[in-house]
Amino acid sequence: MQGSHTLPRNERLQRGSQFRQAYEQGRKFVGKMFVLYVVDQPPAARTPAERATRGVGVVTSRKIGNAVTRNRARRLLREAYRLNKQELKTNLQIVMVARSAMNGKRRQEVETELLRLFRAAGILNET
Repeated sequence: MQGSHTLPRNERLQRGSQFRQAYEQGRKFVGKMFVLYVVDQPPAARTPAERATRGVGVVTSRKIGNAVTRNRARRLLREAYRLNKQELKTNLQIVMVARSAMNGKRRQEVETELLRLFRAAGILNET
C-alpha cells in the first residue's frame, strides 16, 4: 500500500525511450548539483491515462560515487521534486541527472537549486 507522501508510480519515468525523448527533445538547464531536462508535452500527445500529469526520472551515474552515494542523490532529488510538484505546470516530462557536486549536500540545498532551475525553465505556475 502506498503512503500519502510517496511519489506515485504513474509520475515516474521508467522506460529508456522516455529518457531518450527527454535528452533529444527536451530543453536542458545546467545547475551546480544536477542537470535538468524538460519536455513540454501537449495533452494530445499523451494517452488518456497520462493526460494532466507530470513524469519525472532521476539518473545517477557511477561518476557520482558508490551505490550508497548514488541512492542518496536519487532520494534527495525525488524528495525535493515531490515537495514542490504542486507548483509545476502539468503535461511535463522532467529528467534530473545528478552531478558529483551533489555529494554531501542537504535536502534544503538541493531543493533551492531545483526551484532555481524550475524558474529558469519557466515551468513553475505563476501565483
